[in-house]
Amino acid sequence: MLMCRNHVEVIEGIRRCTRCGSTFCRDCLVDIAGHPYCATCKGEQLLDVRSGVDRTKLPLAGFWKRFGAALLDGLLLSVPMYAVMGVVYFTMIAGKQSGTPFWFNFISLPFMFLSPIYEGLMFSLKDGQTLGKMAVGIKVVRPDGSSISTGQAWGRAGLKMILGCMWIIEYIPFWFTEERTTIHDMAASTRVVEKY
Repeated sequence: MLMCRNHVEVIEGIRRCTRCGSTFCRDCLVDIAGHPYCATCKGEQLLDVRSGVDRTKLPLAGFWKRFGAALLDGLLLSVPMYAVMGVVYFTMIAGKQSGTPFWFNFISLPFMFLSPIYEGLMFSLKDGQTLGKMAVGIKVVRPDGSSISTGQAWGRAGLKMILGCMWIIEYIPFWFTEERTTIHDMAASTRVVEKY
């Protein structure tokens, strides 16, 4: 749960300062060009604006980091599925059952929902990161760099599952958009950035 650094009793409307990444409530942040800044960073940001330096651009994650995180998460999620399938298969062999029963083809069906549940929980509880994203140092944020909401976390995970059957098409916009967004990023209004 995110808390304001200055007002620990406030838990609603908490956002991260665009510059330092610390969490603050609405009363402790000032918006400059649509981005939230704390009192300490506000002065530095105004000096940057006057001098023409743009530090508001998000440090977007590259393709290989995103691919590595997805691969690690996929490997992690495949372990329970193959463990259950292995136990069921060896139980059938021990029972000397010949042939594979029809229902065995559907044993992996419940595991289809494991990925969106895992991602939705991890994104909402771990500030936009799964274990794979933690390992490679990236996270999912809003377009302004602040933490995603619980709705965005679950919506993004659900969309990714639905669009998973056309994964090649789903990732095409990554190569042609300035903010390297996929279709599920566009729909959930999220960005994937380097962890700062």
